[in-house]
Amino acid sequence: MASVPRINSAPAWQRMFLYLTLTGLGVTGLIWMGIHYANGGIAGENRPYALLHQLMIFHGVLGYLMAVALGLFLAQHVGAGWRARRSRATGISLLALFATLMASALVLYYSGDDTLRTLASLSHQIVGVGLVLTLPAHVVQRVRKAARAPAPSHGHRQQVNAPHSANSPSA
Repeated sequence: MASVPRINSAPAWQRMFLYLTLTGLGVTGLIWMGIHYANGGIAGENRPYALLHQLMIFHGVLGYLMAVALGLFLAQHVGAGWRARRSRATGISLLALFATLMASALVLYYSGDDTLRTLASLSHQIVGVGLVLTLPAHVVQRVRKAARAPAPSHGHRQQVNAPHSANSPSA
């Protein structure tokens, strides 16, 4: 497989942390939704509550890890991508989806109002599925653009996230 030059790349450990956390969130969320709706949804009387509760706990812990991973990406990847004018539409979409998921998670955790919790739960599920579909589009878009870009002639990785100073030779 040919190596694609990485522009605005987060370190491999950050990408792995993000992808593993997102995979865990997607899997636990989709399993929870499958069990929940296969057993009557909100009105279901014979749902396996203990299993659903354990899935929610694991999903919640992964949500906290996701906040850490997102913080890492905000510090480097997002700013560098914005300055490079790369994948802005999907990047903004992902940030909006993450913000909505975090807000709805807070409502689910802290609200005592059943109507509000039901609305937050439905929006959390819909937006979560949207995130699962949008993130691959963001990654694929980057790979396609990098594959079309000419390879750097000097044999090194191209860096767009390093600021140029007035004293640098390329300024």
